[in-house]
Amino acid sequence: MLFGKTGYIEFGYDEQIAKWAECAKKKSSGILADPAHLQKWLQCEGTWFVGVDVLPNNSKGDFTNTQLPKVFKNFMDKINLKPYHKAQLSVIFPGYPKPRIGDSEAAFEYRRKRDAAHVDGLLPIGEEKRRYLVEPHGVILGIPLNNTHPGASPIVVWEGSHFIMQKEFSRLFSNINPSDWKDVDVTDTYKKARMYCFENCNRITITGSVGTGYALHPLLLHGIAPWVCPIKGPESTSRQVAYFRPLLRNVQDWLAIN
Repeated sequence: MLFGKTGYIEFGYDEQIAKWAECAKKKSSGILADPAHLQKWLQCEGTWFVGVDVLPNNSKGDFTNTQLPKVFKNFMDKINLKPYHKAQLSVIFPGYPKPRIGDSEAAFEYRRKRDAAHVDGLLPIGEEKRRYLVEPHGVILGIPLNNTHPGASPIVVWEGSHFIMQKEFSRLFSNINPSDWKDVDVTDTYKKARMYCFENCNRITITGSVGTGYALHPLLLHGIAPWVCPIKGPESTSRQVAYFRPLLRNVQDWLAIN
């Protein structure tokens, strides 16, 4: 099993990871100083820079003179993925979460109390924001770019939730051609499965540090915890993480990855 029973893998310290993170961090400084990027991506009243596809890596995840670490490539080569997109630069600041533009009161409460927990790729469409499998990802790879205190809005996952999601979506898509999965409204199935995960799966925090990384199963329920100031020690100024979510070449693999 590639992701094991938990649905996620943590990669220990590696000098190649640290080198890539250092390079990405230098590039993030210019990105975060760019007014155009800030206007587009600074959300939640200035507490979250969303930064989708802003890092200037190539389709292999490499920067000029700095390759994506082999430990990541070797892992992701086991999944039939399309070329990599430009990585997301996600930066969380003290005070997260604040309401995001467009959030209803219920959506903000969900962000605050349930970490905005979600499965990536199930996008809200139309005025009613019904969910559809628009982006069948093969993996979510997180690479920390700075060191922070543990309460600085770490990623959280619901251990083993990928099995529950696989079971429910397999049932929903059982008699439907994979080429038509994108047209199936998954909202009700998704919400029911998500609530079951909250009630039956352990919520686990993954903090990470520079030189490490983590890979999540594409159906693993995950989110971002609220920022909690440290009781002792210095406050962090931000938590910066680069994320890759490469798409699958074959959509049917979305339910086959283990």
